[in-house]
Amino acid sequence: MFNFAKSRTFHTLVSVVIILCSITLGVETFYPEHQGVFDVLDILFTTFFTVEIIIRLVAEKNPIQFFKLFSFKNNKIVIDEDGVWNWFDFTIVVVSIISLFGHLFEHPEFLVVSRLFRVLRVLRLLEVSTELKAVERKIVSIVPTIFSFALLLGILLYIYSIIGIYLFSHHRYENADFTTLGHAFITLFQLMTLDGWSDMMYSASASYNDSWLIKSYFISFVVLTAIVSFNVFVAVLTSQVHEKLMEDQKMNKKQITQLEDEVLETGEEVQAGFKEVLNELKKLRVDVKTLQDRLEDKKE
Repeated sequence: MFNFAKSRTFHTLVSVVIILCSITLGVETFYPEHQGVFDVLDILFTTFFTVEIIIRLVAEKNPIQFFKLFSFKNNKIVIDEDGVWNWFDFTIVVVSIISLFGHLFEHPEFLVVSRLFRVLRVLRLLEVSTELKAVERKIVSIVPTIFSFALLLGILLYIYSIIGIYLFSHHRYENADFTTLGHAFITLFQLMTLDGWSDMMYSASASYNDSWLIKSYFISFVVLTAIVSFNVFVAVLTSQVHEKLMEDQKMNKKQITQLEDEVLETGEEVQAGFKEVLNELKKLRVDVKTLQDRLEDKKE
């Protein structure tokens, strides 16, 4: 079972089914009147992926390793990518199986949402090729930076929302709403996307005789979020990707250097072995010559 689960044939079969499943999900949107056919196909795909998970679980010597998410290396916590994908595959299969039995529940409406998880099977295309896996690793490596940037934007939105509520005294304008913290947050989020930000600014400042204080509020927010922050974010991501590539190159150079050292050591060992063989041959020649001389002396 282990050999079959690790074989190229098994991985190729799984990749083909993943691609077919992804195509089927797209075709299903064009023919909603043939939902019965797609339900049958969904059952077949769910059955296949269930069998696949079972085969992979049985092939593991220790099933706990199948769900392992973290490991410790050099006193550091390292994320196990295989474990993450295993959890992802297992979750999709479980949700798909549950959604197939929606007719057994008294109120199966909530299972409609679970059936939407089938779309996430498309993400399994990342497992098809090593190139896609390499891209996925690079994306995962910059996730902490993305979260940090999102936290920074959240803080700026929170600060400017509070300032806007006090500045506009809980008023609502044609394109801007500062009545509550939630509405102000949404207004500023729209402002951050530069969607009609000038209309918001002029509609709000019109009630204050086109005050430059009001305009400065909007302009400073746009500059800090849409211009400065995003440019810094792109620069940081670019530098991180560059550093990651440089680290990979250094690792490759180290591996090449280690291989060269191993080859040199092996070559030296081979040379030493040849020298020993040559020395033994010389000794044998001397011994043979000595024996020949003795035989000749006895004949005489």
